[in-house]
Amino acid sequence: MTTAHGRPLSDVRRWPEDPKARRALADYLKALPADPDADRTSASQLNGHGLDFTGADLSGLDLLGAELSESTLTGVLFVGADLYTAWLIEARLSEADLSGADLRKVQGRGCQARAAKIRGADLQRADLSQSDLRGADLSGARLQRVSFSDSDLRQASLRDCSFGRTRLSRARLAGCDVTGSSGLAIGPVDVGIDSPHLLDGPELQDWFVSNGATDVEVHQAA
Repeated sequence: MTTAHGRPLSDVRRWPEDPKARRALADYLKALPADPDADRTSASQLNGHGLDFTGADLSGLDLLGAELSESTLTGVLFVGADLYTAWLIEARLSEADLSGADLRKVQGRGCQARAAKIRGADLQRADLSQSDLRGADLSGARLQRVSFSDSDLRQASLRDCSFGRTRLSRARLAGCDVTGSSGLAIGPVDVGIDSPHLLDGPELQDWFVSNGATDVEVHQAA
């Protein structure tokens, strides 16, 4: 049986300014199975590697498995979008809005996401190691088995987040708001302001408690 293809182009709330990015997005929507539950192929995944999506509002879109590594996504809106298993390695996401997005199993190593809004997003098993998340708002996000190893989270908000073997190894958390967060976190964590100051074990536990995260349990790395 032939599977019907194509999703309405009107699903895009605002198109990117760059013609190459617009064309890639349009081709992707035309190639998508009309049935959201149909099997996907590589041809039915967005290939936006290295493209400039500035100006776009992609909120609510099905972007499952999208290849957006090294893309310019500065200020792009992804509110409630499905980015499950998407590739965002070294993507530029500063001031992007991914609130409520499905970011499970996203590969986002080395992304630049300063002041990004990621409130209430599901990031389970995502890899955001070696990333710049300074000033980002991840309040209320699900962070089970997320890796933030060697990432910069200074002045970010992890308020009311749900940890679960969340890897914060050598992440910089000075000025980070962790109030109300709970679950298991793996250190050590750098809380230094002007110079490195690594905490782990009971000392890191005390740091979480003193910063309003009384229900965070610290697992000391072997």
